[in-house]
Amino acid sequence: MKLTTEQIAQIEETLVLNGIVYDDIKLEVLDHIATEVQVLMDENTLSFDENFKLVLDKWSEELKPSSSFFTGLSVSYPQIILNKRLLLVKKQMLFGFLLSIAGLLIFMSLIEFYDAKVVIYNFQVGARYVFVIGYVLLIFNTIRIWRSKLNTSFYINHKSRLSMYIPMIYPFCFINITPKLLHNQVLFVVISAFMLFHLLLSSQLALKHFQFEKKLSFTKP
Repeated sequence: MKLTTEQIAQIEETLVLNGIVYDDIKLEVLDHIATEVQVLMDENTLSFDENFKLVLDKWSEELKPSSSFFTGLSVSYPQIILNKRLLLVKKQMLFGFLLSIAGLLIFMSLIEFYDAKVVIYNFQVGARYVFVIGYVLLIFNTIRIWRSKLNTSFYINHKSRLSMYIPMIYPFCFINITPKLLHNQVLFVVISAFMLFHLLLSSQLALKHFQFEKKLSFTKP
């Protein structure tokens, strides 16, 4: 039995009341729950409200408010949203760590043949250009996302980078830091490579937002 527009609107309203406010996740969960309710209504003689309650009971764990150290203990999300954010954080940490190690290995190899201060200086100059590109993309994509008026999980992660990296524009782009001691040089390379990766990753999050926006435009009548 196909659900009516009013019934689908009721499911969506219930999801919002349970904290599913991001459009991409809301559409995904709405589709799953609506399908499950339709299947039950085809299999039994219960009303929509009764079947909807049965399905909501099955989704209770996914909708339960939860928090994590990695996303902030003071803020709670439905478990399904928290799981997606934690998965993203874990991927970011892993790839950021691998990129930092790769940068460190390259740096250690170069200082075998060149003066470490020269290598670190050139690394800083190159990183500065990449930072500038990353900042421009971050600001440009933030304006585009804001104009789209969609509230996606990609945007909330992208926005967190805006608040994190904007205060660092001046120190990273305009202050010359050339550590003299080897362990400080190593630390500088590792931290810079890690931050560069996370800054540029904001563009990937923005791209996913725009892809969802495009997908949504195709599904609208």
